Amino acid sequence: MKWKRFALTVLVVFVAALAWNGFVHGVLLKDANLALVAFARPAAERSAPLGLALTGGLAALFVYSYAAFVRTPGVLRALGHGLFFALLAGLLVDLNQYLLYPLPASLAALWFAAGTVEFCLYALLAAWLYPIAVLPVRDAP
Repeated sequence: MKWKRFALTVLVVFVAALAWNGFVHGVLLKDANLALVAFARPAAERSAPLGLALTGGLAALFVYSYAAFVRTPGVLRALGHGLFFALLAGLLVDLNQYLLYPLPASLAALWFAAGTVEFCLYALLAAWLYPIAVLPVRDAP
């Protein structure tokens, strides 16, 4: 594994995640997210360090899975990986939240759509910053 490129890619994806989520939840879905006020933890009680650690962990997992499992170079293959990750996250987070809490289906659908764009953006960043060389499977990380 190219550790310097890996670290740089994780850092860029991490910053992109912060910017994207700030824009989506603080601007685009600000009014829609008001449906959560009644049962969400108040902002003052949320842990910023834990939130940053979670975002960093997700960025590292995304880039690692890209480096470890994408075998064919190119934007389309990277976007396929981003779409796979978006579907996985959407099922584990968005649909699960919809099933557990009294959320409007439209909010869960908006989260899912924003997450799909988000992970495709990460995939484009990964394809650009961590180019994949064609390797035999035995040489993969």
